[in-house]
Amino acid sequence: MDITRDGGVASVRVGRLWLAASGARAISDDAWREYLECSAASVKTDGPFHGVLFWAPTHGPSAPQRKMLTHEFAASIRLDAQRRVALISDSALVRGTLTAINWFARKNTVAFAPGEVRRAFDWLAEEIAFDRELAQRALDEIIVAVQADGRKRAIS
Repeated sequence: MDITRDGGVASVRVGRLWLAASGARAISDDAWREYLECSAASVKTDGPFHGVLFWAPTHGPSAPQRKMLTHEFAASIRLDAQRRVALISDSALVRGTLTAINWFARKNTVAFAPGEVRRAFDWLAEEIAFDRELAQRALDEIIVAVQADGRKRAIS
Protein backbone atom coordinates (compact mmCIF):
# COMPACT_ATOMS: atom_id res chain seq x y z
CA MET A 1 0.00 0.00 0.00
CA ASP A 2 1.20 3.49 -0.85
CA ILE A 3 -0.05 6.66 0.84
CA THR A 4 0.70 10.19 -0.24
CA ARG A 5 2.77 12.29 2.17
CA ASP A 6 -0.28 14.29 3.23
CA GLY A 7 -2.27 11.10 3.91
CA GLY A 8 -4.94 12.19 1.43
CA VAL A 9 -4.69 9.39 -1.15
CA ALA A 10 -3.86 5.69 -0.67
CA SER A 11 -3.50 3.07 -3.37
CA VAL A 12 -2.72 -0.59 -3.84
CA ARG A 13 -2.60 -3.03 -6.70
CA VAL A 14 -4.34 -6.41 -6.74
CA GLY A 15 -3.21 -8.17 -9.91
CA ARG A 16 -4.49 -6.11 -12.85
CA LEU A 17 -6.84 -4.07 -10.64
CA TRP A 18 -5.73 -0.72 -9.20
CA LEU A 19 -7.51 0.44 -6.04
CA ALA A 20 -7.30 3.99 -4.75
CA ALA A 21 -9.05 5.98 -2.04
CA SER A 22 -9.13 9.63 -1.11
CA GLY A 23 -10.07 11.10 2.24
CA ALA A 24 -12.87 13.48 3.13
CA ARG A 25 -10.99 16.64 2.15
CA ALA A 26 -10.31 17.78 -1.41
CA ILE A 27 -7.28 16.18 -3.06
CA SER A 28 -4.37 18.63 -3.26
CA ASP A 29 -2.55 19.01 -6.57
CA ASP A 30 0.69 17.83 -4.94
CA ALA A 31 -0.99 14.71 -3.53
CA TRP A 32 -2.60 13.99 -6.91
CA ARG A 33 0.76 14.25 -8.69
CA GLU A 34 2.37 12.01 -6.06
CA TYR A 35 -0.45 9.48 -6.48
CA LEU A 36 -0.06 9.49 -10.29
CA GLU A 37 3.71 9.04 -9.95
CA CYS A 38 3.05 6.00 -7.73
CA SER A 39 0.63 4.62 -10.35
CA ALA A 40 3.23 5.14 -13.07
CA ALA A 41 5.89 3.36 -11.00
CA SER A 42 3.56 0.38 -10.57
CA VAL A 43 2.93 0.21 -14.31
CA LYS A 44 6.66 0.43 -15.00
CA THR A 45 7.49 -2.48 -12.68
CA ASP A 46 4.40 -4.70 -13.02
CA GLY A 47 2.82 -3.73 -16.34
CA PRO A 48 -0.49 -1.96 -16.94
CA PHE A 49 -3.56 -2.43 -14.82
CA HIS A 50 -6.81 -3.00 -16.71
CA GLY A 51 -9.31 -1.91 -14.07
CA VAL A 52 -9.48 0.89 -11.53
CA LEU A 53 -11.69 1.31 -8.49
CA PHE A 54 -11.44 4.80 -6.99
CA TRP A 55 -13.12 5.50 -3.63
CA ALA A 56 -13.79 9.25 -3.39
CA PRO A 57 -16.34 9.84 -0.61
CA THR A 58 -16.85 13.56 -1.12
CA HIS A 59 -14.33 14.89 -3.64
CA GLY A 60 -13.08 13.44 -6.88
CA PRO A 61 -10.11 14.88 -8.74
CA SER A 62 -10.57 18.49 -9.87
CA ALA A 63 -10.67 19.51 -13.55
CA PRO A 64 -6.95 20.50 -13.52
CA GLN A 65 -6.12 17.19 -11.84
CA ARG A 66 -8.07 15.24 -14.47
CA LYS A 67 -6.12 17.18 -17.11
CA MET A 68 -2.87 16.23 -15.35
CA LEU A 69 -4.00 12.58 -15.57
CA THR A 70 -4.95 12.66 -19.25
CA HIS A 71 -2.15 14.91 -20.52
CA GLU A 72 0.91 14.43 -18.33
CA PHE A 73 0.46 10.84 -17.15
CA ALA A 74 -1.63 9.11 -19.83
CA ALA A 75 1.33 7.27 -21.36
CA SER A 76 3.15 6.40 -18.13
CA ILE A 77 0.07 4.92 -16.45
CA ARG A 78 -1.12 3.36 -19.72
CA LEU A 79 -4.59 4.88 -19.82
CA ASP A 80 -4.98 3.11 -23.16
CA ALA A 81 -4.84 -0.28 -21.39
CA GLN A 82 -7.50 0.53 -18.80
CA ARG A 83 -10.74 -1.22 -19.75
CA ARG A 84 -12.98 -0.22 -16.83
CA VAL A 85 -12.97 2.43 -14.13
CA ALA A 86 -15.40 2.39 -11.20
CA LEU A 87 -15.75 5.51 -9.06
CA ILE A 88 -17.44 5.16 -5.69
CA SER A 89 -18.65 8.36 -4.07
CA ASP A 90 -21.24 9.66 -1.61
CA SER A 91 -21.46 12.79 -3.70
CA ALA A 92 -24.30 12.79 -6.21
CA LEU A 93 -22.49 15.71 -7.89
CA VAL A 94 -19.30 13.65 -8.35
CA ARG A 95 -21.28 10.66 -9.66
CA GLY A 96 -23.35 12.88 -11.96
CA THR A 97 -20.27 14.61 -13.35
CA LEU A 98 -18.67 11.26 -14.10
CA THR A 99 -21.84 10.00 -15.76
CA ALA A 100 -21.93 13.10 -17.98
CA ILE A 101 -18.26 12.75 -18.90
CA ASN A 102 -18.80 9.08 -19.68
CA TRP A 103 -21.82 9.86 -21.83
CA PHE A 104 -19.88 12.38 -23.95
CA ALA A 105 -16.53 10.59 -24.02
CA ARG A 106 -17.98 7.09 -24.45
CA LYS A 107 -15.53 5.69 -21.90
CA ASN A 108 -16.13 2.58 -19.83
CA THR A 109 -16.37 4.45 -16.54
CA VAL A 110 -19.24 4.01 -14.12
CA ALA A 111 -20.07 5.77 -10.85
CA PHE A 112 -21.44 3.91 -7.85
CA ALA A 113 -22.69 4.90 -4.40
CA PRO A 114 -20.75 3.56 -1.35
CA GLY A 115 -23.43 0.94 -0.70
CA GLU A 116 -22.80 -0.49 -4.18
CA VAL A 117 -19.22 -1.72 -3.71
CA ARG A 118 -20.23 -5.31 -4.47
CA ARG A 119 -21.96 -4.14 -7.66
CA ALA A 120 -18.84 -2.15 -8.63
CA PHE A 121 -16.67 -5.26 -8.17
CA ASP A 122 -19.20 -7.31 -10.20
CA TRP A 123 -19.03 -4.78 -13.02
CA LEU A 124 -15.22 -4.66 -12.98
CA ALA A 125 -15.03 -8.48 -12.92
CA GLU A 126 -16.95 -8.69 -16.20
CA GLU A 127 -13.69 -7.73 -17.97
CA ILE A 128 -10.91 -7.80 -15.39
CA ALA A 129 -9.67 -10.91 -13.59
CA PHE A 130 -8.79 -10.29 -9.93
CA ASP A 131 -9.10 -11.93 -6.53
CA ARG A 132 -12.28 -10.37 -5.17
CA GLU A 133 -11.66 -11.27 -1.54
CA LEU A 134 -8.16 -9.80 -1.68
CA ALA A 135 -9.49 -6.71 -3.50
CA GLN A 136 -12.18 -6.13 -0.87
CA ARG A 137 -9.64 -6.43 1.96
CA ALA A 138 -7.27 -4.06 0.14
CA LEU A 139 -10.08 -1.55 -0.41
CA ASP A 140 -11.00 -1.69 3.27
CA GLU A 141 -7.35 -1.08 4.21
CA ILE A 142 -6.83 1.93 1.95
CA ILE A 143 -10.10 3.50 3.12
CA VAL A 144 -8.95 3.16 6.74
CA ALA A 145 -5.54 4.58 5.77
CA VAL A 146 -6.98 7.81 4.35
CA GLN A 147 -9.35 8.17 7.28
CA ALA A 148 -6.41 7.87 9.72
CA ASP A 149 -3.28 9.98 9.87
CA GLY A 150 -1.50 8.63 6.79
CA ARG A 151 1.52 10.95 7.17
CA LYS A 152 3.30 8.31 9.22
CA ARG A 153 3.33 5.91 6.28
CA ALA A 154 4.08 8.26 3.42
CA ILE A 155 5.40 7.16 0.04
CA SER A 156 9.19 7.14 0.22
